[in-house]
Amino acid sequence: MKPVQPVAVSVTDLTRRIKSAVEGQPELRHVWVRGEISNFKRHTSGHLYFNLKDADSQIRAVMFRGSADTLTFSPADGCEALALGSISVYEKRGEYQLYVTAMRPAGLGALHMQFEELKARLAAEGLFDRPRKPIPSMPERIAVVTSPTGAAVRDVVNVITRRYPAVELTVVPALVQGEDAPDSIRAALAHAQALPGVDLILLVRGGGSIEDLWAFNHEGLARDIAACAVPVITGVGHETDFTIADFVSDMRAPTPSAAAETAVPELEALREQARVSSRRLSRAAAARIRLERSRLNACRAALSPRRMRDLFNQQRQSIDDMMRTAQAALKRRVQAERLAVQSLQHRLRALDPFAVLGRGYAVLRLVKNQSVITSIDQAGPGAEIDAVLQDGALRSVVLEKRGGDFLKKKKPGELDL
Repeated sequence: MKPVQPVAVSVTDLTRRIKSAVEGQPELRHVWVRGEISNFKRHTSGHLYFNLKDADSQIRAVMFRGSADTLTFSPADGCEALALGSISVYEKRGEYQLYVTAMRPAGLGALHMQFEELKARLAAEGLFDRPRKPIPSMPERIAVVTSPTGAAVRDVVNVITRRYPAVELTVVPALVQGEDAPDSIRAALAHAQALPGVDLILLVRGGGSIEDLWAFNHEGLARDIAACAVPVITGVGHETDFTIADFVSDMRAPTPSAAAETAVPELEALREQARVSSRRLSRAAAARIRLERSRLNACRAALSPRRMRDLFNQQRQSIDDMMRTAQAALKRRVQAERLAVQSLQHRLRALDPFAVLGRGYAVLRLVKNQSVITSIDQAGPGAEIDAVLQDGALRSVVLEKRGGDFLKKKKPGELDL
């Protein structure tokens, strides 16, 4: 009995059957795969060849030039990526692989990659190397762009009013976190530089994660800061945090408090400078008097009594004139310093941003988007609002809108209720 010959297929036929079986699976025709890129190679044709791997497995992947040209980042070994593609078999090698049509960075690494790419692109444009606007040594009006309810605004106000109460301080509210934050900050920046007399802008926010600070890595905001007519000091996050806004600002401070310290001089230091100047003037006057007295004594020893009396009277008159001049100069300087200190004290009391809240006023904000309420049209019945007071905030619900005669005043300080 002859042995039965097995029915055999060629390697090519078997490979094609496997390929057909794989490509026939709907779940393998449009699949997202997450993994680390390794063995990355860019062919001269523009095609990309690499592996996607995790702790236990890896798969070969190819991305043809047409798809590769749509990438918004630069793939490299070690990058965590999300790849969209279909599974098929490369017949010549009998290997299955992922044919990638789209790919993007994954996770926190994606934010770092977007940050580095935007930074490199703006640096290549020369946006970071442009001439910086000079920071005024004694600003007259500062606009602070930040959240009006965060810790950063209180730190900035406390530092500036303690160091240099003569400056006029205006807080321009903005969202500093979330999807709407970039547009909010850009609008606040535009409003700040349009304020009359503003000669310095502080853009500040407290610390947080890279996601929390991401609004300050917005390309449009970076270009707005670079084009701003008023010098901008940024103080975003902690000392180790860097944002795109920091690279384009006219000066970067490590924290909001540091930005406030950088923005204004210290009043006590100015007073000490005035005292030093007064002491130098006094010493100079005293030295001149000693010199003239020495000359007078020399003349007295060399001349006749009559001539000596004449010269003595002349020298005494000269000394008296210099003494009166020096005393008048000292008096004017002391009076000017006294008036300057009094003026600073009056301006401090008039410009204290918390004094208004201390007189019973409040800042109203919508709870849903934290926007400041300036009209009854912004909040209807049922809307939740926060009333920001001097020492905190009260949350309430709008019961009704009242306009018209409601705002008519009976006498100063009273509403017709």
